[in-house]
Amino acid sequence: MPETVHRLMASVTTGFRIVADHSSAGEGRPAVWEVEGSDGRRWFAKRNPGPKLYRREVDAYQRGWAAALGRDRAPSLAAFDGEARAIVTTAVPGRTVRSLRLDSKDELEVYRQAGLLLARLNAADANEPSSPARAANWDESVEKMLAGASLYLTANDKAMLRAITKDAPPGLPRLVSHGDFMPRNWLWDGTERRLRIIDFERTCVESVMWRDFPRLDYRILRDRPDLEAAFEAGYGRTLTAEERQACSAYAALDAVSALRWGVEHHDIESVDEAHTMLRHLHAEHSGRFRRDTSG
Repeated sequence: MPETVHRLMASVTTGFRIVADHSSAGEGRPAVWEVEGSDGRRWFAKRNPGPKLYRREVDAYQRGWAAALGRDRAPSLAAFDGEARAIVTTAVPGRTVRSLRLDSKDELEVYRQAGLLLARLNAADANEPSSPARAANWDESVEKMLAGASLYLTANDKAMLRAITKDAPPGLPRLVSHGDFMPRNWLWDGTERRLRIIDFERTCVESVMWRDFPRLDYRILRDRPDLEAAFEAGYGRTLTAEERQACSAYAALDAVSALRWGVEHHDIESVDEAHTMLRHLHAEHSGRFRRDTSG
């Protein structure tokens, strides 16, 4: 733990010890330490690699977005240091869902609560003027995406991605979005049967179709209609036709971004998730093509 983070931690509790290092491997990833105070209370100290993610995480706590999830549904911010790009948060009960083997009943409940919590986050006061989120320079973004990952895509991939991204996504409301609403950032307490959300470093005001829905939908829910139904029950509704169109277009960008990142940073998980997204995008595109040609 760097000295600057150590001092920040000392401002919260004295006589502490590091009990685990949860830092992500690879360049550009945050460093995270689990800490136990002399009184037995647990904390998490986190140092972000850049100012943007640090600022977003602090904002998520200070603007009340994390608290909007409900009482005891997310950590609380205990201390922060802009120069060190570090924060200290309280620890909350539970284990990351990604690491758990859940029975069917618990798994469905996890996804129902995930939908409920995302709905609460989306409904939080953004403290910004309401305006639709529109994709600026869409065609340029698509070309940049394809050029940057050209070596990692097949000809069929490129043709499919061009077709799906031919039209810019419709403008949709800008809402408070988590930015990485995936099981790795969900904590499940099996005793309480309660889900909690962590890691707000990408939380901001944007269309939820930009990252939250595409990742969850195309990486997990497309293979699990039972979980999709549970999530929608918690969220309180299904997506509109416009939202699905935007979700598909943004999923194309996210899949290619994840693929390029994974290959260039030797992150096998990101590569696997990207290929899962591409597989579902291919299936979706083939279904559209068959409907268009038969109609």
